[in-house]
Amino acid sequence: MKAKLVGRGRTAEIWEHEDQKILKLYLEDVSEQNISREYNISQFVHSQGVRTPQPFELITEQTRQGIVFQQIKGSSLLKVMGEKPWKVSMYVRMMARLHYDLHKLEITEEIGQQKDILKWNIMGAPMLSEDEKSAILSYLEKLPQGNHLCHGDFHPDNVLMDDQLWVIDWMTGVAGEPAADAARSVVMFSMGAMPPGASALSRMMIGFIRKKLTKGYIREYLRLSGLTYEDVDRWILPIAAARLVEGLPPPEKELLVKEVRKRLQTLTVGIT
Repeated sequence: MKAKLVGRGRTAEIWEHEDQKILKLYLEDVSEQNISREYNISQFVHSQGVRTPQPFELITEQTRQGIVFQQIKGSSLLKVMGEKPWKVSMYVRMMARLHYDLHKLEITEEIGQQKDILKWNIMGAPMLSEDEKSAILSYLEKLPQGNHLCHGDFHPDNVLMDDQLWVIDWMTGVAGEPAADAARSVVMFSMGAMPPGASALSRMMIGFIRKKLTKGYIREYLRLSGLTYEDVDRWILPIAAARLVEGLPPPEKELLVKEVRKRLQTLTVGIT
């Protein structure tokens, strides 16, 4: 391939493609089912007016599969925040509005149910006992189902910025409760472990941005949505437990387990 590599993530490489497009070329261990899922959900959300790059086609490049997308000439919001930390509050409000806007969309397509995926991940979560999993699943059963578009992995590295914001990476898109999707963002913002070997200055900067991100995001999201903090907070337990199946560094998983066990201790019967 003669094209230029412009990015690399956990599941794919991003290559320049002709006609102002990019090719998201998946690593060989990503299943064909998950690639097709991302393509189909990306097509659907783009057709509904969500600000997401237009998907054009599924292709095979040598032995790997990829999706050709519209190219967005901008950086990830995470990178922009790192370069201009004094503007974090403004960027966070913009990000919360983007998240709220996509949550307005009610889903009639069959794209998978949020609670089904949470159940599956909780059952497979390492570091939790069977009794703990059972208690979390019983708690989850009482939470609402929901039928709104949820991204499933909404964070600043999945948002691109040119003259506006764009959301990318729809492999985890589901129909569900917006409050649960917001809770996942809060968990990711607030419970990430510090990078190993980070200097004191780096830790301070990361801590500053993370705190501003978490507080600013939830404040603006609640203002826009009309939800209460309790509406979002009650989803933290199952969201944190389900996240344990992901390829996270051990210190981050330890933070999640600590949060899960703290919440299990205060668990009350019945959800209003």
